[in-house]
Amino acid sequence: MHKDKIKDIPLFFILGRPRSGTTMLASLFDAHPNVALPFECPLIINLYSKYANIRVWDKKLINEFTNDVIDQRKFDSWRVNKDTLLNSLLQMAGKNSFETMIKALYLNFNSLFDKKEISLIGDKNPVYSIYPKQLVKLFPNAKFIHLTRDYRDNILSIKNVDFEAPITALLAYRWRFAEKRILKEISKSPDRFYTIMYEDFVSTPKKFLKEMCQFLNIEYKPETLEFHKNKDKIFENFDRKHIEKYHSSLLRPITVDKIYGWKRKMCEKDIMVADKVVGNIAEASNYQRKYPYKGLPYLSTLLWVNYGRFAYLMRFITDRLPFKMKMRIRNKGPLLAVIFNKYFNK
Repeated sequence: MHKDKIKDIPLFFILGRPRSGTTMLASLFDAHPNVALPFECPLIINLYSKYANIRVWDKKLINEFTNDVIDQRKFDSWRVNKDTLLNSLLQMAGKNSFETMIKALYLNFNSLFDKKEISLIGDKNPVYSIYPKQLVKLFPNAKFIHLTRDYRDNILSIKNVDFEAPITALLAYRWRFAEKRILKEISKSPDRFYTIMYEDFVSTPKKFLKEMCQFLNIEYKPETLEFHKNKDKIFENFDRKHIEKYHSSLLRPITVDKIYGWKRKMCEKDIMVADKVVGNIAEASNYQRKYPYKGLPYLSTLLWVNYGRFAYLMRFITDRLPFKMKMRIRNKGPLLAVIFNKYFNK
């Protein structure tokens, strides 16, 4: 595809916390024959400090860009040959924006679904839910699908995996932090955002998928709702145990089985802690707290909330570090989750 045509392909992002249905939604769009949506790899946020302001790309710079992309954590899941990628990106030499280079990069993703001419490029990375301001600025023409899930169900779901440390107060704070940042950007640019609750979507997926396709200006394809029938290709290319543990929803039709599980499975203390930490952002996101009281939190709750604040502060400080130093830190993964899984989550 000619680089001028690549430049004109629209871009969209799926924003939402981990275990909020973002992978399911990304799979729906990946199943669309005219959409390119690579697997999760937050390379935009990792690379933009080094490359966002570049306007002219020569062979040396493209080589360096390609090497930095290959070194990104999780990029190996794209199953992209380095030489093929480099040759493709070298076709973009000359005047080009970071956005256009990202689009050219994403077109190299080898989807498990059959593709025709690509008319839309998407990206799904839960960590982007804390960077909506940066994405809005970096990609002034991009659109955003904001997927929310009841914070109590979200907490329960994260505790079943090892993405983050399984601490109710900390997980509730992270949900609040991301939602608050996204809602702020929605208030500034409402026409660029489409917000959908996970609970509503899984109840009537056809209705809301049609609305999202209309929002993104692509043709609605009902066959995308059958993305789960592609599981043979998934197992051919990825570890079966990994998929069954982390992404079992990709193996079956969309269901309402996972909504409001917190009412049956979450203990009252955890509900109280979650309600307290999330606060009025719950109602701002159309969720009702069971305990909408004002009172002193548990001491442990306060400690974990402050830890959450500190962790995000350190993350944003890390964003400003020299590129190589930043990537050495980022590629280690979430430290607290690693510690919990190593010592407490046997």
